[in-house]
Amino acid sequence: MLQLFVPLARQALTEPREAASTLLSMGVPKAAYWPAFFALVALSVILNEVVALMTPGPAIGPQIAPLVMAALTALISAVSVWAIWKVGRAMGGTGSFDEALLLTIFLQAILFTGQLVEVGLMLILPPIAGLFSVALIILAFWLNVNFVAALHGFTSLWRAFGALILATLGVALVLIFLMTLTGIGPGMGGGGNV
Repeated sequence: MLQLFVPLARQALTEPREAASTLLSMGVPKAAYWPAFFALVALSVILNEVVALMTPGPAIGPQIAPLVMAALTALISAVSVWAIWKVGRAMGGTGSFDEALLLTIFLQAILFTGQLVEVGLMLILPPIAGLFSVALIILAFWLNVNFVAALHGFTSLWRAFGALILATLGVALVLIFLMTLTGIGPGMGGGGNV
């Protein structure tokens, strides 16, 4: 699978929409989607824990147990996939949930690879790591817009951008609602006001 990922990821950096279309046409077995999704969630949480251990000084904000973080990350990611699929369909798109999931997995794999590079830069050239992090965020946004366009058959990147923004706002509103219901919010976890 790695022999397919590297050239496709390289193509995504220069031709993201075409790379997404290629991936969607490859016939990746659907049985592999959810295991890959959860594997990437686990790897991301592990990497975040490693970075937290490498970072000197006190932790910022409340600490969340790794298993809780993995569950929250998986939930938010799955809801985001669903939102991208539903909002895109409401805007006349043609993508399926499974296709949205596959493209999300591909995007997360690319970003995880970038985060590994970032960790290496933190060790070797810390000032460059911050710049690389900003570049990675911009790349993630650009890839996401193009992947949404490929997923739903949008000819306009602006339409894909709109679908992405609406889906993100929808997920954010759901999270705020759930946080309100559960009593989780700013100031919780020992970092409250004096």
